[in-house]
Amino acid sequence: MEIKVVPRPSCIICGGESGSLHESLRDHLFQVPGNWRIVQCRNAKCRLAWPDPCPALSDIPKLYTSYYTHAKASSSESAVARFRGLLYRIYLFVTSIPSRILGVHQERERLRLMFLGEEKPGRLLDVGCGSGKFLHKMAERGWQGVGTDFDEKAIEHARTRYERDGLNLRFYAGDLSDAGLSAASFDAVTMNHVIEHVPDPKELLQQIHRLLKLGGRLVAATPNVKSFGHSRFGPDWRGLEPPRHLQIFSPRALEQCAKNAGFRAVKVFTTAANADTIIGASIGVSEASARGRKYRGISEINMLRGIRSLLLQYREAMLLRRDPDCGEELVLICEK
Repeated sequence: MEIKVVPRPSCIICGGESGSLHESLRDHLFQVPGNWRIVQCRNAKCRLAWPDPCPALSDIPKLYTSYYTHAKASSSESAVARFRGLLYRIYLFVTSIPSRILGVHQERERLRLMFLGEEKPGRLLDVGCGSGKFLHKMAERGWQGVGTDFDEKAIEHARTRYERDGLNLRFYAGDLSDAGLSAASFDAVTMNHVIEHVPDPKELLQQIHRLLKLGGRLVAATPNVKSFGHSRFGPDWRGLEPPRHLQIFSPRALEQCAKNAGFRAVKVFTTAANADTIIGASIGVSEASARGRKYRGISEINMLRGIRSLLLQYREAMLLRRDPDCGEELVLICEK
């Protein structure tokens, strides 16, 4: 499979010139062919990163043919994933006290509800809804939910599982613009690790701005190029995910992108809430890269890696007290 590419020499946020950040990266996650170069905006007030050359728009679907949302797991892989999920729940229980002391547990819970846990329920749009699990959880809290995703299989699963569950949920496959949603019809919009995948993030945010009611809230989470994990793991950092991540934001770049799309009361901050997961995957990618093989992800259980990633998460949580930009994920909260 060959991926067509196009040059992308300048920053789509500020128009700044680029400089090389990482060279000759391979996709150890889902085996998209090619060597990929990541560049970064030279503007110190921006610092957006992106692949250059980047995949051509026509070939972007090819990047996801073996993606985790598309791949059908074998029975043995499913059993391992279920066992891993059980271990993770035990892990959360065992680590709950130090996580609470450092504030990681509380932040994880807020992020789990996309910082809408204390908001009055209304009409919610989840862009990139995947299997619909998040929307179902919010519907149980009183929200009316609409989900969109380009993955038709994920939408089919969401419809089968949740649209008949007695809750007010609807799901649409395709781009957000294809869903035929009315302007000013949502109280809140969420995007969890979506904006880094889209060719034109400003255009997406403008569409969301149109769909929100006056005073409505957008909450988005995305990898942070200035994170502790990136500084430690460099080209093996999980947040790069070449070539599917078409941009990796800094706090300032994400803030400016939202302002360029017309949002107000823009707030961007970083969090270590899921740093253990991202750092653990980064360790896995580093090991896979060194051995020239594919990182096995959720089908692999590695207790030593889990302990190491937990300790690094705690370190990051403490570093955040003096460097608020070092969290693994960026969180954008803004209003129309």
